Amino acid sequence: MALKVNGHLHVGDGSPDTPASYYYSEDDIRPPVPEDIDDKLRKLGPYNDVASRVTGLITREAAERKNTIGGVDHMWVMLSDVADFNPACTSIFTLRNRVTLEMLADQLTKQGEKFPRYRQRLEGTGRLLHGATFVDDPDFNILDHIRVKSLPEPAGKRELDALVGEIIAEPWDLSAQLFEAVLVENYRDEDGAVCAVIARGHHTLADGQGFVISQLYMTSYYDDLRDMMDGAANKLSKAKRGLLLPSEYSKSLKPLDRYSSDHPAAPFVHLFLGLVFWLSMVYSNLVSIFWSSYQALRLAAFFLFTFWRIEMVVDEQLDKRTEDREASSSKVFSMQDVKLCQQAFSGRRPGAAVAGVPKDQRKNVRSKTKHVTLNDVVCSIMVDVLAAEIEAKPAPRSTWGKVKRSVNKVLPSPVPFFIPISIRAPGDWSMRNLSTGSNVYLHPSPNPSADASVRAIYEHIHKCRHELSLFKHSVWPKVCFHILQLSGQAPVLFPLSWFPKRKEHLWHVRFMRRWVLKPIADACLQSFTGILTNIPGPSKKPITMAGVEVAKWAALPPQAGAGTVAIGIISYAGGISIAVSADAVPASAGVARRLCAGFERRFELYVARAKEVLEHQD
Repeated sequence: MALKVNGHLHVGDGSPDTPASYYYSEDDIRPPVPEDIDDKLRKLGPYNDVASRVTGLITREAAERKNTIGGVDHMWVMLSDVADFNPACTSIFTLRNRVTLEMLADQLTKQGEKFPRYRQRLEGTGRLLHGATFVDDPDFNILDHIRVKSLPEPAGKRELDALVGEIIAEPWDLSAQLFEAVLVENYRDEDGAVCAVIARGHHTLADGQGFVISQLYMTSYYDDLRDMMDGAANKLSKAKRGLLLPSEYSKSLKPLDRYSSDHPAAPFVHLFLGLVFWLSMVYSNLVSIFWSSYQALRLAAFFLFTFWRIEMVVDEQLDKRTEDREASSSKVFSMQDVKLCQQAFSGRRPGAAVAGVPKDQRKNVRSKTKHVTLNDVVCSIMVDVLAAEIEAKPAPRSTWGKVKRSVNKVLPSPVPFFIPISIRAPGDWSMRNLSTGSNVYLHPSPNPSADASVRAIYEHIHKCRHELSLFKHSVWPKVCFHILQLSGQAPVLFPLSWFPKRKEHLWHVRFMRRWVLKPIADACLQSFTGILTNIPGPSKKPITMAGVEVAKWAALPPQAGAGTVAIGIISYAGGISIAVSADAVPASAGVARRLCAGFERRFELYVARAKEVLEHQD
């Protein structure tokens, strides 16, 4: 093959020994000039900038998504935007010695260091594709969030209750920190308290358990709380891996304890226990799904059957809901009295739980079937107390109110409660809403009078226990919680975000808010008579705050729709008490105080009947 190279005709293939100069001119055989990398990067500059911007955007987006509050946290903001709803969680401490402003500020500063949300403010509300986040406030000063108040004389419980009602009713400024404390300097009562602290937080900060955890951090109970929470988390972790003693899984496995450590069979015991734990979990979840479906059908039927005819505890509010609130709390009852009720009314018949057990050995007796809990006792009492107050309130004035009263005299009329459930994992210290909940429909006792028999009380408690048991073992509230959490990343998934109040200048937004969103939100928030929550506190001994003993501790969840009440049960220092808040309606003035007094009388009746049962066993 002939090739023309360098202007010459060359025939045949080139030999490996042929010099390059034979094919190329001298200019062509110069080594290539090295590329200037910096120059090349300058030429690619625009592309590099784009890549950098894209990377930065992705990084910022990921960081923002990571810090976005959950959908349940955000729900409280959206509900208060649409409905007449104030998501305030409130705690009331009475103390046996004076606490100064400086002492309280020091405690709250430490609390804010442990739980940063107390020092942060909410940013980014109202967006559809991005949720809100808590951001640090560079101008934060704890003294801006503490007020000092003095009560009018005689500065006792009634005056403190009135102040609590005023504080609950105050609106929120979402551009500031969602927490405040009020120091009441001159409070005094018959229990020896000489000072009080009222703490209020927006529900977006945390659920009830989260608030309690953060407040206990300020007290002498913190070390015990930490050991308890970390111990529970550690125990659960060991249980999942089969590392607990067999007797800790079940007393019937106690003979295997000696084989669980320092024995050749120990690995097989741990494997067996781990399998038992997970198989039990699978089995319980399958059973729970079945009963949950049953409970969901009953819940849907009760809701459709009753939501349009619920009678509230307070008198009708024909126009706009009142902005005023009232509050009160009961006296403290001994936990020993609660245990008497549990022992007397647990089992297949009154007294069955302690039958044949000597009196001095009954302390930790627990019935294997039909065990009655604290919640069962309290709820069975509260449903009778609320039903009695509804019956005694003034006759309705509106046509629709008269229709509801007439229908309720004919149809079965349970008293519905909304009861929260905590799904917080053991050892979780975070300030988040990790609670779900559901309506529970409880029927009043056929004999709510003071001469109710042991049998009547027993049957009433167990009817309530059955409803509460279905509710507690249902998986659907937890499923709904996780679905709702997704709306935190994209609030557009939650219909309440579609027509915000800030756009009410648009006619279609006004129309949808007034005639669609608000009626639906009000129907849901008024589908029950009250919110009832049991808040676990330090139940064994008194605690101190800033070195001062806490005489009494009360707590209140938020109220829901117009006319609903909020009921908080709390255990503290060997006793329990309840607190109640309600709308301050003139025709029903004093309703919170009457409900507390009614609870006290009914509880004393239960204790008296329980003692009769136990004395009969003796």
